[in-house]
Amino acid sequence: MSTLEVAQLLENTILNVDPTVRLQSETTLRRLCNENFLQFAGILSQIINDETVKEEARILSALTLKNELTSKDSIKKQQFATRWITQVDDPSKVHIRMFALKGLVCNSYRVANASAQLVAAIADIDLSRGEWPDLMKIMVDNTQSSQPENIKRASLLALGYICESFDAGNEVLISQSNNILIAIVQGAQSSETSKVVRLTALNALADSLSFIKNNMDRDGERNYLMQVVCEATQAEDSEIQVAAFGCLSKIMSLYYVYMKLYMEQALYGLTLTTMQSADEKVASMAVEFWSTICEEEIDIAYEIAQYPESPLQNYNFALNSIKDVLPTILNLLTKQNEDPEDDDWNVSMSAGACLQLYAQNCGNYIVEPVLHFVEQNIASDNWRQREAAVMAFGSILDGPDKTQLANLIHQALPPILNLIKDESLQVKETVAWCLGRIADLVIFSIDTQEHLPNVIQACLIGLQDHPKVITNSAWTIINLVEQLTAANDNSSVLAIYNFYPVLIDSLLKVCNRPDNDFNCRASAYSALSTLVQCSSEQVLESITSVSSFVLDKLGQTMTFDVGNLTTVDKQNLEELQSNVLTVLSSCILKNPSQVSGVSDLLMELFLKLLSKGDTTYVEDDVFFCISALAIALGPDFEKYLEKFSPFLLSALNQVSSQISITAVGLIADISNSLGDSFKKFAPDFMNVLGQMISAPDSKKELKPAVLAVFGDIATNIGTDFVPYLDQVMALCVAAQNSTPENSSLEALDYNLRVHEAVLDAYVGCVAGLADAPKALFPYVGTIFQFLQYLAEEPALNVVDSTARAAVGLIGDIAAMFPGGEIKQFYGQPWVDEFIKNTRSNKNFKQSTRDTAKWSREQQKLQLSL
Repeated sequence: MSTLEVAQLLENTILNVDPTVRLQSETTLRRLCNENFLQFAGILSQIINDETVKEEARILSALTLKNELTSKDSIKKQQFATRWITQVDDPSKVHIRMFALKGLVCNSYRVANASAQLVAAIADIDLSRGEWPDLMKIMVDNTQSSQPENIKRASLLALGYICESFDAGNEVLISQSNNILIAIVQGAQSSETSKVVRLTALNALADSLSFIKNNMDRDGERNYLMQVVCEATQAEDSEIQVAAFGCLSKIMSLYYVYMKLYMEQALYGLTLTTMQSADEKVASMAVEFWSTICEEEIDIAYEIAQYPESPLQNYNFALNSIKDVLPTILNLLTKQNEDPEDDDWNVSMSAGACLQLYAQNCGNYIVEPVLHFVEQNIASDNWRQREAAVMAFGSILDGPDKTQLANLIHQALPPILNLIKDESLQVKETVAWCLGRIADLVIFSIDTQEHLPNVIQACLIGLQDHPKVITNSAWTIINLVEQLTAANDNSSVLAIYNFYPVLIDSLLKVCNRPDNDFNCRASAYSALSTLVQCSSEQVLESITSVSSFVLDKLGQTMTFDVGNLTTVDKQNLEELQSNVLTVLSSCILKNPSQVSGVSDLLMELFLKLLSKGDTTYVEDDVFFCISALAIALGPDFEKYLEKFSPFLLSALNQVSSQISITAVGLIADISNSLGDSFKKFAPDFMNVLGQMISAPDSKKELKPAVLAVFGDIATNIGTDFVPYLDQVMALCVAAQNSTPENSSLEALDYNLRVHEAVLDAYVGCVAGLADAPKALFPYVGTIFQFLQYLAEEPALNVVDSTARAAVGLIGDIAAMFPGGEIKQFYGQPWVDEFIKNTRSNKNFKQSTRDTAKWSREQQKLQLSL
């Protein structure tokens, strides 16, 4: 297909008024990409700079190619990179890069923006492979002061995208830090006359800070960079000021160790003055700087407490600033939005968030000045002062000594509770929030005889107020119920149970609202769900009324003709169904003995919901309800599986959707409910499960979910799992040998979850095949290799459940082979060390230490053989 024809298709996808034509064009573009990616990429790159083509199509050409090179999904991203590497030859890569760079420096602002994203996508693949070595030099050249504004701006934008896309520990960008810094500083310094260039440079600097540690380690370079940023905070333009303070916050986060001198010489006074700026966005960013300081010092204090030998040093910037900074923060609390329904972030919200961090960081030191502020303002004639006083009190409940706080709460509760009837919506909303904070963080301060009735009464009043007050009141009820029922005090439990009837009655009225403004109805359903989950036989009658309500409500929602609903009404209906199903699943799990009589009706409703055309929104919730039903019914759930299986298999095959992960979890629950009876259904599900992990477009979260469910199935069907063992073990071995795709916390956490799932699979296989040791024998060495990794991995061996499963597995395998054929594995030094450490870890549950003790006995038996 010619360049002109592809350009026309691009134009059609965004400019044609006929939706059929747009869809056909999109389909054709997708087909062209799949049939010949090399040709498709080459044509798109040429269109970027073809001025005979409409600007919208040129923009779309760059973005389309970018989207074929990178993805937020790590699996797709790797597949796209592989395609670029293997299907695009070197000369073609050179041409595509050239066209991308040409688009970057074109006169069209929007085309240049799209090209900047494309350059970053190509760089993300090529730089890590040692290709495109001259890119950074090009960027430096493009940002020299002699270059036109558009070239400098677009190049800095691309540089920011490049830094944003790379992992912070990437050696390629670290090695290029000098060039990155030169390019950015050229645009960020005060001599740059273009506002847009300077602003873009500062944004790029924020993205690059992770890569320039070597530069920040050098005094001269660090001093110059700090000078450039500090000068930018004094610019006349507020957007530049905001960007500069954003950079300062990130510098403080990444390079706290170097900040003492700068705080003393400039930053302290500079930020203190700027917090009082008339420009709220600028003031908010100065407040954010102090929030960042608190976050860093909280982390440092924790690190030092955990590891006294840590070289980290806490400069206590926040603690030493209380006298000057805290009054400013408290004053900023009174700068609320005038419109009570305006939730746009403002300086008052920034101050509230900062105050909470100050409380966590400085503890008791902030109590006295904040209390003084509260006492001065809580009875003020000005609603702003009253609201700020309640906000200040609620913000310091996490950090200071709880006993001291309890005494203060006893004094403050009466005036705070009175304000639930205030004429100002902002005040009432904050009162309901503050009560929720007290219930969540200092529950023992609410005496069940003296205070609880009044707190409940305030919640009931709040549930009849504006939707924003309703939402916070429902949250307070959730915290009250969870905390009081979790207390090791029967009187607390009985006290909250006494209010169940009136709470449920009030919540049901909110649940009957036709709207969900400010999430109020959803919050009421969430509170109902909590009441059900925390209930006992003592409030069975009240819970039964909830069950009847949600069952009736679910039936009512299914009488609507979805085809005649507007988009907004349809969305409202789906939200309602989701809320109802969430409460219903809690009811099923809480009273399984009452489920059998209505299980046919329930399953009929669930299958009807799944049978409707578009069930994407509620499908997850339906599956959770069916999971609850399976758990409640146990083996009796088998009668529904034939009709339900097609829906379950369909969900499993949607590997790029969240529903597939939910479906895998449901298989685990069904397997555990049916037990040995699940073996007749195992072939169909095992075949699908085995294919899911390797599907090219599967969500990466599927891997740990599927591996873990293998363990459940093996445990339940026993020796009938043998036919699947080779396939499952092959997948487990591949997973246990996996490494993080990069050094980000997300990647490290995901890899740990995969290894935990492998452990679950091995535990299940060993338990299920206890009577078939010969089948497992070839894999014992592999399992022990994995157990050694777990035993020596600090992120795993200190987790109670993981340690218990691992030492238990060591003992279980020993019990399977009493003939001495695996004796050699039990003489390894790491086995002794791991069992010993698990037995002696006082942070572990007694059951974990008992399991380790039993495993030690099994080890001794093996070694004696």
